[in-house]
Amino acid sequence: MSIITTEVKALTPEEEAMIAALSDKLATSKPRPPMDEKKLTTDQIVQIRRACVMGHSAKAICAAFKVSLAYALKMKREYNPVKYQKVPLTLPEKVVMIQQMNQDGLPDQMIGEMLGINIKTVETLSQVTPVHYLVEQMLPYDQVLANLRAPRYVANPVYKLGTSMTRVRKIISAGRKELRPLIISSKRAA
Repeated sequence: MSIITTEVKALTPEEEAMIAALSDKLATSKPRPPMDEKKLTTDQIVQIRRACVMGHSAKAICAAFKVSLAYALKMKREYNPVKYQKVPLTLPEKVVMIQQMNQDGLPDQMIGEMLGINIKTVETLSQVTPVHYLVEQMLPYDQVLANLRAPRYVANPVYKLGTSMTRVRKIISAGRKELRPLIISSKRAA
């Protein structure tokens, strides 16, 4: 007894020809991997990897090193700056950094690229007033970003020496609880 009750119709000669042509095309034309590494020196490859870790955009890497976009995107996936950050930035810290960047007049697009967040989140976080203690104790944003992705060891990449980390942890915990509903509501509105 057969469970399948649908009749299978035979293919017409035109359909068989189309299937044969498609299978032949798929068999002969395989997607080629990016071959850019063959024409690059080892120093250039190292520089591209560093640029990816430092968070430069794929378009900027393409323009600087004359490589294909596919290669730049592949390298950005492999050398994702988030993997290489020594300490992940918390939302209250990002609020302080966004305030610092806004004071320097950076556009939201650039701020989002540097912090690894989208423009909507940048706009939402820029409306939040940062905690005064964090503003006083955090290093400037350019030093923080350089420290997080630096090849050398940095003892505290985000805060100045003498910062009370117990107090910082309490502020960050309270800040997360305060910011979580704000971000969720902004995502629903979008």
